[in-house]
Amino acid sequence: MKFWFKSIAFSWLLILVITGLASGESDCRYFWVVRDGLASPEQVDELLARAEAAGANGIMVQVVGRGEAYYDSDLLPPAHFAGFDDPLQYLIQKAGPMGLEVHAWINAFLVWSAPSGPESPMHIYNTHPEWFTADINGRSSRTFTDSEAEAAGIVGATLSPAFPGVREYIAGIAVELAENYRIDGIHLDYIRYPNSSFGFSSAELELFQLATGLSQGDNPEAWAVWRQQQVTETVATVRAVLRSADPGVLLSCAVMANPYSSAAEFSSDWRSWLDYGLVDFVCPMAYTSDPDRAIELAEITTSVHPDKIVYGIGVWNQTVSNAVRGAQQAVSLGAAGVCVFSLNSLPAGGESVLKNSWNAGVSPKHGMSPAYLNRVSVP
Repeated sequence: MKFWFKSIAFSWLLILVITGLASGESDCRYFWVVRDGLASPEQVDELLARAEAAGANGIMVQVVGRGEAYYDSDLLPPAHFAGFDDPLQYLIQKAGPMGLEVHAWINAFLVWSAPSGPESPMHIYNTHPEWFTADINGRSSRTFTDSEAEAAGIVGATLSPAFPGVREYIAGIAVELAENYRIDGIHLDYIRYPNSSFGFSSAELELFQLATGLSQGDNPEAWAVWRQQQVTETVATVRAVLRSADPGVLLSCAVMANPYSSAAEFSSDWRSWLDYGLVDFVCPMAYTSDPDRAIELAEITTSVHPDKIVYGIGVWNQTVSNAVRGAQQAVSLGAAGVCVFSLNSLPAGGESVLKNSWNAGVSPKHGMSPAYLNRVSVP
């Protein structure tokens, strides 16, 4: 399957606002489900049972991890340690009768992190080495060892949003999932630059000069704006093709919790995405274990479009009781709901804590979508 997309001009943002998107949601009780939970049907069954016991009404399931698919894909190589055929389809069939929405979680720009490169010749790491972002010295993120990546503050080999081919690649994955599976949404993760020290390959710098007539360093403000535009245009491209392929599929993003540092350090201006209606909601990753910081982040993230904020909390680094404090504050300020990272790392007994802390009696907010209704109607 091949998709050809024209570059999305920023005038397109106005068109999206005029055509209208889904209104703000409320009472979302979601879990992120990491791909290592898809190793077997039994493991999927156990995770879904825990989500149901916690009173959840949706899951963000990681079906594209490091440029590999945990579903039947024509675009991506299969995950090399997937335990059985098409984990996504199996999960969808099981989740519907439980009243769980299913959102397909895609790692966007991050496509590899391992001591050695992927073996598959069709992996993006091997087919398009020129698409990877580079550090301030021009070294491609594709060439960093694990220890070097950690020192540079990155996870691994990362694509650059500046290349139209990268935007086409990510949008193609989203369309493939929307057209072939009964999913409620597409959820983009790593939809940002790794940090402000990346984006400096010779090709990236050339694209900036062509767009602005400036050299990098001539105008720091123009450079910062241009970088943000590249990430935003990627989101806009995915939104546009989803509207064509299946208008009922929601689009959401996992984002750095502080919107100011998110825009300045990672070029991920997610508040503008909400302003322009490019996404239906975002999940700020407020994983702090500091209760005071959690309250502060709850207030910052809900200061604009609170009804499109699904506040993200971590339960691998703290007790569930401690984690929900910030979430409860966010909900009290009008947030759409809560997303927990992760179902895989939820401690024993965490289900009851969560069930008591959120309104577990309410049906899925997005439960009237055709995808959801089709799943729950399966005998």
